[in-house]
Amino acid sequence: MRPVLTIIAVIFAAAVAVTGCSTHTTAADQPSAPAPQVTAAPAPPTTAAAPRQPAPKPLTPAPQPPIAHPAPPLYPAPVLADGRYDSYIRTVDTNRQRLVVDLVQVFKYPASVDAAITDGLARDRAQVLDVWVRNQNPRLRTLPLASDLQIDLLPGDCIESRNHQLAKLVKDSRAISNSRPAFYFTLTVAGGVVHRIQEDKTFSAC
Repeated sequence: MRPVLTIIAVIFAAAVAVTGCSTHTTAADQPSAPAPQVTAAPAPPTTAAAPRQPAPKPLTPAPQPPIAHPAPPLYPAPVLADGRYDSYIRTVDTNRQRLVVDLVQVFKYPASVDAAITDGLARDRAQVLDVWVRNQNPRLRTLPLASDLQIDLLPGDCIESRNHQLAKLVKDSRAISNSRPAFYFTLTVAGGVVHRIQEDKTFSAC
C-alpha cells in the first residue's frame, strides 16, 4: 500500500511541476501589451496680445470767451428828442447852466374850457380861460442850456444881458397865480440841449 501512495505522490509532484513550468513559459512568451501612449493636453491657443491703447484723456471743456459788456456810450442819451416841449421850470441852475423842468399839456381856447372842466374846474370859471395847463405827470427832467441860448420873456422887455435874463427867468418860474404857476415855458430842444425858452401866461390876460 505504501509503494502505491509513493508512486501517486511522485506523479502528482511531476504534474504540478509540469503545469507550473508551462504556465510560466506561456506568460513569459506572450508579448507584452504596448503601454498606452500618454498624449499631452493640447496647449491653449495662444492669442496675440492686442496693443494696449492709452487711456482716453478726460475731456476738458473748451474755454468760453469772456462775456462782452457793451461799452458805455461816448455821450449820454438825450433826455428829450429834438422838438418843442411845453413845461413848468422848477429849477434854474445858473452855475451848471441847466434847467430842471416838468412837462405839461397846454390847451388854448376853446379846448381850454373843456380841459379845465374835465380837470374839475367849475364851468363858470372855465368859460373865461384862454389857456389851460394840465400837469398830470410829476416826472422831472434835467436839460443843459446851449451856449447860444435864446430867451424870450414877457412882457417883451429888451434885456441884453444873459445873466439878467436868467435872473428874470428864475423869478417868473416861481410866480403863482390862483394857486398855480403863473407862467409856462416852451422849450426848443436839439441834440438834448435847450436852445430856446419862450415864456407864456397860464392865466387870462383880462
